[in-house]
Amino acid sequence: MIRWTSSGAVSSPRTVQMRVQRRYPSRIRAGAPLPTRSLSADELRDNIRYFTAGLRTPRTAPCTSLVLSGAGVAQRPDTPEAIALARAEGVRWVTLHVDAGDLHALPAAALADVDVLVIPTRPDVLDDAAAAAVAARRAGAAPVVNLTLTAASLAALDAILASLRACAPRRVLLTYPFPTAAAGPDLPPADAAVQAIRTALGALDEAGIEAAVKGLPACYLGTHGGRLARTTNRWYVDADHQQGDALLFFPGVASFYKSEVCRFCAADYRCDGYFKAYLERDGAQALRPVY
Repeated sequence: MIRWTSSGAVSSPRTVQMRVQRRYPSRIRAGAPLPTRSLSADELRDNIRYFTAGLRTPRTAPCTSLVLSGAGVAQRPDTPEAIALARAEGVRWVTLHVDAGDLHALPAAALADVDVLVIPTRPDVLDDAAAAAVAARRAGAAPVVNLTLTAASLAALDAILASLRACAPRRVLLTYPFPTAAAGPDLPPADAAVQAIRTALGALDEAGIEAAVKGLPACYLGTHGGRLARTTNRWYVDADHQQGDALLFFPGVASFYKSEVCRFCAADYRCDGYFKAYLERDGAQALRPVY
């Protein structure tokens, strides 16, 4: 199904992401507004019902994938109940995004009916992130580790890769930071990130760990352009944007850019594009088609 937005037609999502907690320091910072508070237990249940049973109409499609995020979401006593409700309403895929502060004490109950646990890692939380990946595997959830390619991460890349090889997550996402004010001080040059990606992909492939790249265009990655993970649209819920006021991730939260030449690129179907703010920086490499 198609929805019309101020940026044109977009596909109607079958995924809803709910930022349950106001605080979420370890998130991939895109363009989401900071909510004024966390969702209450009743609001969480009401939104789950809205995006499942509430969208089961001739003109709308219910969501079959649920993402819960926010610092402390795994510790909330209502999280298992919310996931059970989602399953009862037809949700087939549940993803839990946790914050670095949650990693040392993930309760088993929170992982009991989770399909994917997304775990942030960085140089100061390597041991806790590795332990969380092991706990997820034991609970039957697929651990996906997200490594944001900050300058600090690039400087500690050898130690990070050693940790990833040891805990062997199901998948690793190598993500170049989105253009936000928070990214500025620790944003490495794109070419330095690309070199780190090449090193990381080689090491992870050798260890038999699936890996993919986000945040950079295919033309920057050369022979590794096929390793991109395309970003799919989703509904985005927080305490200030609930039910019918939820945001669409595209274009309400994030907006990638493609130039005219991208129409002729063989990688167009799998590439998100890039960020216009980065393309406008001095010395930025222009987008070019990959044949």
